Amino acid sequence: MRRRPTLVLVLAAAAAVMAGCTTGADPAPTGTAPGASITSSSGTPASGTSTTPLVTVPPAVNDTTLLAAPLEGATVEGPTVEVTGEATAFEGTLSWLVYPVGGSAEDPAQQGSADTGANGEIAPFAFTVDLEPGEWVVQVFEASAKDGTPLRPVAVTFTVS
Repeated sequence: MRRRPTLVLVLAAAAAVMAGCTTGADPAPTGTAPGASITSSSGTPASGTSTTPLVTVPPAVNDTTLLAAPLEGATVEGPTVEVTGEATAFEGTLSWLVYPVGGSAEDPAQQGSADTGANGEIAPFAFTVDLEPGEWVVQVFEASAKDGTPLRPVAVTFTVS
């Protein structure tokens, strides 16, 4: 279980970010996204910056899977979208599906599987999908060995430009 500490650290970092959001604390920015700004605790922009606040979005995660990209609410340049993360799944096979927002996981636009870790070993996974511009949902999960139903799904909504 060499990779487990990585997932634990990511979970701890996500929890720390979320704790700062819920307590109203002003976390110190670690970088500035294009068009973003750094604001003081009074909400006024720092000198030479715009008024768009810097927002940090943690990756989607559960007890066996971390979906690192795309992030929730991200806009990605299409048509090819790379989906990445870390997971452990039965026989090292992580299932995935993609469907348009407003659509259904029961009728995906695309679906497949990716190799990842097995038997509790966390390992990276990656796959690409070609998508038309619009809003999409990507869901990754371990398929039940019994009947293929999704176990512990992780999903994010994102936009393809």
